[in-house]
Amino acid sequence: MKILKISFIFLFFIGVGLFQITIDKTKKVSLREILLQELMYFPSGKFLKEIAIEYDNLLSDFVWLRAIQYYGFHLVTDRKFDYLFHIFDIITTLDPRFAGAYHFSSFCLAWDAKKPDSAIYLLKRALIYDPFNWQHYFDIGFINYMITKNYEEAGYYFYLAAQLPGTWKISERWAAFSYGKSPKKEFAEILWQDIYNSTDNEQLKKIAKRGLKVLKREKDLEYLQIAVDKFIQNKKREPTSLLELYKEGYIDSIPQEPFGYYYKIKDGKVIITKR
Repeated sequence: MKILKISFIFLFFIGVGLFQITIDKTKKVSLREILLQELMYFPSGKFLKEIAIEYDNLLSDFVWLRAIQYYGFHLVTDRKFDYLFHIFDIITTLDPRFAGAYHFSSFCLAWDAKKPDSAIYLLKRALIYDPFNWQHYFDIGFINYMITKNYEEAGYYFYLAAQLPGTWKISERWAAFSYGKSPKKEFAEILWQDIYNSTDNEQLKKIAKRGLKVLKREKDLEYLQIAVDKFIQNKKREPTSLLELYKEGYIDSIPQEPFGYYYKIKDGKVIITKR
């Protein structure tokens, strides 16, 4: 059985090699056709994994080189990446701990191929085989934050990345950013406060302090707008000022804008002004 499997691998390489030699001799087939036809010789990663035995890394390296060629060609021509997931699925099935392949493929799939779900699928596979690599968690968070706009999911994975050794210091900051855009803003406050309390870096303290101020401003605007809306609903008119809201009991106090500006009511909306 082992001899049969080795023979298959040998024939696989020979077949692709002869195909390439034939193309090189005729020079009548475009590079796009070469790459597409060559992919016909690539079975699924699961099938190759089963027959590769200890040669799976060798096969993975071979497919990796083809992946770079395929990606580079389509990047500068038609920007169609129909087989990109298939290629990276093969690579990461053959070598499930190939961290660089996961990182590279996630950005290629998410941004160039417009397939963020496929990118996240591969990255979550990476977590099974390499659960302590912070980069995988960070990449999942980044795709969720930048593309799918799933901020709560992004915050969760950024937070996990921040707990692992060797992680980027910005992981905690991105977690706070993400939770700040999700309904769970209280988590963002906790994270920013943790960053502020745990660092001796003055610049990072300034960033954390600004993050807390931004969250306070957002909470103030939401709080005041709810009060304005209730006032209009009950009084059938707009309040003349925040002071009227306070005197009428719609707010407990007039919050101070954290960056030194002022809150003001205009056309039924709470806005920020310089005076």
